[in-house]
Amino acid sequence: MPIPAPNIDNRRFQDLVDEAKRLIPQFCPEWTDHNVSDPGIALVELFAWMTESLLYRANQVPEKHYIKFLEMLGIRLEPPRSARAPVTFYLSGPQSGEITMPLGTEAATIRTETAPATVFTTQGDLTIRPPVVRGAFTHRANLGNDGWVTHDLSRLSLPEQSIIMFPNPPSPGDAFLLALENDLSHHVLGLIVGCERAGGAGINPANPPWQWEVWQGDMARWVPCALEQDTTGGFNQDGDIVLRLPAMLLGQFAGVEAYWVRCRLTEQKDYRYEVSPELQRHFRMESRGGTVAARHAITVKDEIVGQSDGHAGQVFKLLNVPVLSRDAATDHLIVQPPDGAPEVWREVEDFADSGPDDRSYTLDSVDGTIALGPSLLQPDGTVYHFGAIPPKGSVLTFSRYLYGGGVIGNVPRGAISILKASIPYIAQVRNHEPALGGRDAQSVEDAKVRAAQRLRSHARAVTADDFEFHTAQVPGIARARCLAPGEQPGDSGSIKPGQVFMIVLPQVDTPERPRPEDIVLSPEMRASVLDYVHARCVMGVAVEVRLPEVIYVSVKAELRVGIQSHPSLAQEVKRRAEAALYAFLNPYTGGPAKTGWPFGRDLYLSEIYGLIQRIPSVEYVEGVRLEILEPGAPGPRPAPPRVTVSVHTLICSAQHEVTVTRADE
Repeated sequence: MPIPAPNIDNRRFQDLVDEAKRLIPQFCPEWTDHNVSDPGIALVELFAWMTESLLYRANQVPEKHYIKFLEMLGIRLEPPRSARAPVTFYLSGPQSGEITMPLGTEAATIRTETAPATVFTTQGDLTIRPPVVRGAFTHRANLGNDGWVTHDLSRLSLPEQSIIMFPNPPSPGDAFLLALENDLSHHVLGLIVGCERAGGAGINPANPPWQWEVWQGDMARWVPCALEQDTTGGFNQDGDIVLRLPAMLLGQFAGVEAYWVRCRLTEQKDYRYEVSPELQRHFRMESRGGTVAARHAITVKDEIVGQSDGHAGQVFKLLNVPVLSRDAATDHLIVQPPDGAPEVWREVEDFADSGPDDRSYTLDSVDGTIALGPSLLQPDGTVYHFGAIPPKGSVLTFSRYLYGGGVIGNVPRGAISILKASIPYIAQVRNHEPALGGRDAQSVEDAKVRAAQRLRSHARAVTADDFEFHTAQVPGIARARCLAPGEQPGDSGSIKPGQVFMIVLPQVDTPERPRPEDIVLSPEMRASVLDYVHARCVMGVAVEVRLPEVIYVSVKAELRVGIQSHPSLAQEVKRRAEAALYAFLNPYTGGPAKTGWPFGRDLYLSEIYGLIQRIPSVEYVEGVRLEILEPGAPGPRPAPPRVTVSVHTLICSAQHEVTVTRADE
């Protein structure tokens, strides 16, 4: 229960008017007309209204003290957060050498009459390399290490020569692999394929039964690529295949250590290759672009903030706000004395540990205020300086900073399409994923509500609740679960003391109907979580960040409505039942509390019965069946009445099927 704050004076307008009227006979007995039309009463009401306003302001003093006490404890308003998105730059044509785009390259959305362009800045260097192919291989899945066949791609230049890509007859799991000599992580890869004689019969050319993947090491293993274009019809004609590759790691297969890309056959219900397709005449690979992480920010370099007057406690302001997080190596204050070399000053949280010779300053990210160390008069008459003072006449310059952030940066996929400057060999830019994580600056009311939580954790992660709280503050993370020692994080055995396993659920574009391919933990987001948590956890703690295991459940239900019901009622009941199922079995908005399916909570068949039975106009539920769909499995499998899950597992909806008929049918 919060401590009640007393009112300094709880009188209101009418109380003041009534009290003044009661005093009239005592101080002015000749005044007998106390009606509201009397000019004197009008003056009384006017002063009562003014007094009530003063009393209201006086009653806010405890609230002001509360806020000042929070400032003394070091609690500050959180600055806005910038949205982040992977941005893909496309080359104007294949290049024979490496093309490097430096950190800080800017791209933007289209400027309109009502909204300015939203600028995104890359967060790292992007080097686009031409691919070097070391070899091509075919692997039959059911033969393990004995199922490898090596191909010589140079044969394709000879007349009437071809390469059979998959074993005959092809089976799900068989793969055609390419070994690359150089790392093509986050590249846009183009494959120019010759398939003059159609050999991939039996498939749907618009939806071939294969999946392109890259090797990401023993932990992640094979990770899907994003397919941008396939004009080959599933290797049935000459054309191009364009892939966006994720991060790659070295792997060794068939005795060759390389970076691997493979095309793996998948299971489709109605279509599969009857015979393997063949490569004929030519096969070529080329880099057509690359992807790099970017965030909503604008870069400012070498901004002059002012000139020192030689006194302690000087305050300066940056021209652009809010200021985003800084990199100490590149973003700092530079002081140029009148007769000396430039000095680099460092940013500190406060001046508590600063001495008279420390070149330190503070920077308020919200309003851009740069403050130098103050001075304090000591009992012995001396003055102690909390930080050095720039000599009079020194010019203060901020080397570099980024500003921006806010919800305006949460732009949809495809919105970032404008290059802010002409870049050699770059033709276009595009974001294939929506920008997420943008948030406006924290309000005072929100800071007051969260003060108790901040004081409890003290910006440190010690308990499991602390780790979950701090992880959830990372932009792009929707939910987090910290596994304690003794719990089982998947197949890695029990957690040992000193280990922390953070199970994170990333934000998605459509949380109402999340798809398996949407719930992806990018390397950039993983690094952001690790950096944020490592800065707050106890020294020596090993932190691991993983995605949750998601079990996709399909509900097949048969419902009955009343005998006299209108034919259109069945469709309405079906719509409501499916909506209720998708909302309940949802890791973001589902569960009993509608805050997301709880980590490690089992699903009971009786819950589904109760959920559907509560829908208006449902006479009775004739039957409900649960099925579990696992990614990569050939089909669903029946689920027991109780779907038991582990502590790091969430339940999510697959495709539900609801049949509604009248009770007499």
